[in-house]
Amino acid sequence: MPRAAKKLLKRYVEGMDILDSEIEMSLLLGYGLLGTDIHLRTLDDWRRLWDRWRDTVMPKAIEARPGLRPFACYVCGELPERPVLVEPPLSNGYFRLYVPARGGTGTWHYRYPEPYQRSEAAHLFELGVIDKEEMKRHRAWIRKVNPGPCGYPFKAYSYEQGLYQ
Repeated sequence: MPRAAKKLLKRYVEGMDILDSEIEMSLLLGYGLLGTDIHLRTLDDWRRLWDRWRDTVMPKAIEARPGLRPFACYVCGELPERPVLVEPPLSNGYFRLYVPARGGTGTWHYRYPEPYQRSEAAHLFELGVIDKEEMKRHRAWIRKVNPGPCGYPFKAYSYEQGLYQ
């Protein structure tokens, strides 16, 4: 009978800084249970935490879901937002997040499905962020894995906090 691959656990040392799973989920998806309400209230909070944890989150996110990037890349301005092609009906409940900045300004960030917003992989390919090889891996991943409503399958991405013993 096949067994699941064993995760290699990291050794925790007193005083070590470990990425909280709630913050990690919020940086990846734009939402969590409390991350955007407590830790990520302003653009400065997003930038501070993304600068701190980018090197931890980005490689795992690219490996878990090729052709796509974490939500924090768009919020922090590393990547331009995907344009909204058609406004969806208000009753659908698609994800959007308002991130306030200094001076009373802020920006809306959206995660709409493809008829309303261009697919993320096509957008990144057009910008030159991903190459043909990553686009090929993205198509194979889409055929193989159903990402579910949140966009990141939990089986493919291991949260950093769960890797320590």
